[in-house]
Amino acid sequence: MLTHGVGPMRRYAIGALLLDLRRPDRVVARLPGALLAPGEAEQDGYVPNVVYSCGGLVHDGELWLPYGAGDNRVGFATVPVATLLAAMVESAPAPGGRDG
Repeated sequence: MLTHGVGPMRRYAIGALLLDLRRPDRVVARLPGALLAPGEAEQDGYVPNVVYSCGGLVHDGELWLPYGAGDNRVGFATVPVATLLAAMVESAPAPGGRDG
Protein backbone atom coordinates (compact mmCIF):
# COMPACT_ATOMS: atom_id res chain seq x y z
CA MET A 1 0.00 0.00 0.00
CA LEU A 2 1.30 3.44 -0.87
CA THR A 3 0.98 6.10 1.80
CA HIS A 4 1.20 9.87 1.79
CA GLY A 5 2.33 11.87 4.77
CA VAL A 6 3.83 15.10 5.92
CA GLY A 7 6.98 15.55 7.94
CA PRO A 8 8.93 18.48 9.34
CA MET A 9 8.79 21.75 7.43
CA ARG A 10 5.61 20.64 5.60
CA ARG A 11 7.58 18.17 3.47
CA TYR A 12 5.10 15.74 1.88
CA ALA A 13 6.40 12.32 0.83
CA ILE A 14 5.24 8.90 -0.37
CA GLY A 15 5.79 5.81 1.80
CA ALA A 16 4.89 2.13 1.54
CA LEU A 17 3.38 -0.57 3.77
CA LEU A 18 2.94 -4.30 3.30
CA LEU A 19 -0.44 -5.51 4.55
CA ASP A 20 -1.49 -9.05 5.47
CA LEU A 21 -3.46 -10.47 2.54
CA ARG A 22 -6.03 -12.21 4.77
CA ARG A 23 -6.16 -9.45 7.41
CA PRO A 24 -5.56 -6.16 5.63
CA ASP A 25 -5.93 -4.32 8.94
CA ARG A 26 -2.57 -5.85 9.97
CA VAL A 27 0.64 -4.14 8.86
CA VAL A 28 3.25 -6.83 8.16
CA ALA A 29 6.12 -4.52 7.20
CA ARG A 30 6.83 -0.91 6.40
CA LEU A 31 9.41 1.15 4.63
CA PRO A 32 11.40 2.92 7.38
CA GLY A 33 11.86 6.06 5.30
CA ALA A 34 10.19 7.68 2.33
CA LEU A 35 9.78 5.80 -0.93
CA LEU A 36 9.77 9.11 -2.76
CA ALA A 37 10.45 12.50 -1.17
CA PRO A 38 10.58 15.96 -2.69
CA GLY A 39 13.91 16.99 -4.10
CA GLU A 40 15.23 20.22 -5.49
CA ALA A 41 12.86 20.12 -8.48
CA GLU A 42 9.83 19.90 -6.15
CA GLN A 43 10.75 22.90 -3.99
CA ASP A 44 8.79 25.32 -6.18
CA GLY A 45 5.16 25.33 -7.23
CA TYR A 46 1.76 26.20 -5.87
CA VAL A 47 2.47 23.90 -2.88
CA PRO A 48 6.24 23.53 -2.48
CA ASN A 49 8.03 20.47 -1.05
CA VAL A 50 5.36 17.99 -2.07
CA VAL A 51 5.21 14.73 -3.99
CA TYR A 52 2.03 12.66 -4.05
CA SER A 53 0.56 9.78 -5.99
CA CYS A 54 -2.90 8.38 -6.54
CA GLY A 55 -1.45 4.89 -6.92
CA GLY A 56 0.87 2.92 -9.10
CA LEU A 57 1.02 -0.34 -10.97
CA VAL A 58 3.28 -3.34 -10.98
CA HIS A 59 4.48 -4.50 -14.37
CA ASP A 60 7.15 -7.09 -15.02
CA GLY A 61 8.44 -6.96 -11.44
CA GLU A 62 8.64 -3.16 -11.21
CA LEU A 63 6.45 -0.63 -9.42
CA TRP A 64 5.64 2.22 -11.80
CA LEU A 65 4.69 5.31 -9.83
CA PRO A 66 3.30 8.46 -11.45
CA TYR A 67 3.39 11.34 -8.99
CA GLY A 68 2.51 15.00 -8.65
CA ALA A 69 5.46 17.28 -7.97
CA GLY A 70 5.22 20.67 -6.30
CA ASP A 71 1.54 20.82 -7.30
CA ASN A 72 2.47 22.08 -10.76
CA ARG A 73 3.87 19.14 -12.75
CA VAL A 74 3.93 15.35 -12.98
CA GLY A 75 6.86 12.98 -12.55
CA PHE A 76 7.33 9.25 -12.97
CA ALA A 77 9.41 6.88 -10.86
CA THR A 78 10.09 3.14 -10.96
CA VAL A 79 11.54 0.69 -8.46
CA PRO A 80 11.92 -3.09 -8.63
CA VAL A 81 9.36 -4.67 -6.29
CA ALA A 82 12.04 -6.99 -4.89
CA THR A 83 14.18 -3.98 -3.94
CA LEU A 84 11.20 -2.29 -2.27
CA LEU A 85 10.29 -5.41 -0.27
CA ALA A 86 13.91 -5.97 0.77
CA ALA A 87 14.06 -2.42 2.17
CA MET A 88 11.00 -2.94 4.39
CA VAL A 89 11.24 -3.77 8.07
CA GLU A 90 8.89 -6.06 9.96
CA SER A 91 6.26 -4.28 12.02
CA ALA A 92 5.96 -5.03 15.71
CA PRO A 93 2.55 -6.05 17.09
CA ALA A 94 0.47 -3.22 18.49
CA PRO A 95 0.37 -2.74 22.28
CA GLY A 96 -2.23 -4.92 23.96
CA GLY A 97 -1.51 -7.92 21.72
CA ARG A 98 -3.40 -6.60 18.71
CA ASP A 99 -1.51 -6.43 15.43
CA GLY A 100 -1.32 -2.98 13.87
